[in-house]
Amino acid sequence: MADIKISALPASTTPLAGTEVLPIVQSSTTVQVSVANLTAGRAVATGALTVTGTMSATTGAAVGGATAGAGGLAFPATAVAVADANTLDDYEEGTWTPSLGGNTTYTTQVGTYIKVGRLVTATAALQINTLGTGSTTAVSGLPFNQSNANGPGNLCVGYFSNLAVNVIHIGGYLGTAIAYFVSLTTASATVTNQPAIFGSNTSIDFTVVYLTA
Repeated sequence: MADIKISALPASTTPLAGTEVLPIVQSSTTVQVSVANLTAGRAVATGALTVTGTMSATTGAAVGGATAGAGGLAFPATAVAVADANTLDDYEEGTWTPSLGGNTTYTTQVGTYIKVGRLVTATAALQINTLGTGSTTAVSGLPFNQSNANGPGNLCVGYFSNLAVNVIHIGGYLGTAIAYFVSLTTASATVTNQPAIFGSNTSIDFTVVYLTA
């Protein structure tokens, strides 16, 4: 082939198939490499990457300095907060320990949570063995502090039995990192704030949804 400047060559058809071959110099020897293998097994660093169209990863991807796993998108263990309201800066799944404090003992004491950005969804399942000196009114130990004490946040009770008081309905609200309950004893009764519902053998399952600070 006659000597031709690269700029004079015809344009390739895109997207590339990956089977195209390029010449490279390796250990002072000119060899060939396919486009698909050009960066195989090597991390490619870039200050900013703009993708037009779709993007896929054959294994995992990571942001904020996290280590990519075998699949999915990894976030760092400690969130790197971003002020932009339209940027997702955290995802986390974990467990927490719902507690009445004191010397209460439990048959079941389980808590799980999922945090997406600032939004936390946490579940709890408690079956009290002996209440002892524990709280009769509140469950502490939420995995993250709420943004405003007694502010926005939802508490839904899915199941209860053997309460220390008779009720027909239980709801609740959140303090900074604590769940309080409210109850109705009859259809026409006034809501009781922080009733003493917990005693030995009480069981309760509930879910809270709230925003962190």
